[in-house]
Amino acid sequence: IAFQTEAILSYQAPSLARLDSLDALRAWRDVVVDAARQQHGAGGCPLGSLPSELSDDHPWARDALASSFTAWSEAIRAGLTTMTANGTLPPGADPGRLALALLAAVQGGLLLAQAQHSTVALEAALETVITHIDDLTTQPARCAGPAGEVRAQRAGPRR
Repeated sequence: IAFQTEAILSYQAPSLARLDSLDALRAWRDVVVDAARQQHGAGGCPLGSLPSELSDDHPWARDALASSFTAWSEAIRAGLTTMTANGTLPPGADPGRLALALLAAVQGGLLLAQAQHSTVALEAALETVITHIDDLTTQPARCAGPAGEVRAQRAGPRR
């Protein structure tokens, strides 16, 4: 688990370290898709294949895998936080949720790529999340309301 986590994070580290714009986010997506495309989708994600084999019967593995996915998500979140700090993303954007959505898109896309030997699903999933993130940059500031629904943030005091 540690080996696979280190391999994935170190491979993606250069693109994740520069994750400060939508172009950089798309460049990271290209790194992920190109790696899968080189294998014609075979193999899926070396980390993502482990939970189905280990998590139910080995609590230590479940904990290690959860930590690994958290580290990956946090690496993505750090870049999205930078995008919020530099004004690319609006203040109401939630880098943590967006990072989880991107990681879920990667994992689901890689699972389908493995089954279909094609990166079409991976590309579609990532592009859908990135389009959502891009849409946030062109909408008024938004924030999460009760029960997680998203509402426009009011400019100025409430009356």
